Amino acid sequence: MSTKSVAPKQRRAWSTNVFVKQLMAISGLFFVMFVIVHAYGNLKMFFGQEAYDHYAHWLKGDAFYPLLPHGGLILIFRLSMITMAVIHVGAAFHTWYISNRARKDRYTVKKNVAESYAARTMRFTAVILLLLVIFHILHFTTAHIPAGFPATEESPYLRMVGAFNNPALVVLYAVFVGALALHIGHGIWSALQSIGWLRRNTQHLATVAGGIVAGLVFVVFMAPPVAIAIGYIN
Repeated sequence: MSTKSVAPKQRRAWSTNVFVKQLMAISGLFFVMFVIVHAYGNLKMFFGQEAYDHYAHWLKGDAFYPLLPHGGLILIFRLSMITMAVIHVGAAFHTWYISNRARKDRYTVKKNVAESYAARTMRFTAVILLLLVIFHILHFTTAHIPAGFPATEESPYLRMVGAFNNPALVVLYAVFVGALALHIGHGIWSALQSIGWLRRNTQHLATVAGGIVAGLVFVVFMAPPVAIAIGYIN
């Protein structure tokens, strides 16, 4: 009787935890795709003010118009980002809570020791990312934080140039992008594992792929700020 009553509960708990990890994985891969597209868009800084401003205004206004109403794409995008952020953070908190409860088991403790570096890195970079994303939104999206020029300036290109003429912001941005790259590097491997796409013969490949994507994200994101800081973009 006791065996039959416990087993279904164990299966339900296992299934719930796996499902939550898969939610975190899917939402995390969504953010990776967004980061790659965002990094690509920032490269338009190298094509001059007109090209970058047109791209920024297109995203916020006429993207896919008249299929979508004016500003429809950015609204859908922001709602999707908020939804995915809630799912990702909620799933991460649930996983952390379950992990803490499981530490009483000696086997789990040994397993966590082997994965402790990746787990600590993910949690540490997540906190940095949360704080700096808030700063990034206040700085570039809502313009509550000055960017080195009059507040009436509406050019996204000039806002970017004004911001990264400040060396302190270039350093802060490098910390942000570095934390993002570390998070992505570990996150890709973890996401593929949670979805069930990893096997023993593909684990090394997934690690290398995660490192390559993380490195590209760092280089591409840092290219415009560094170019502005050295005067190549002005």
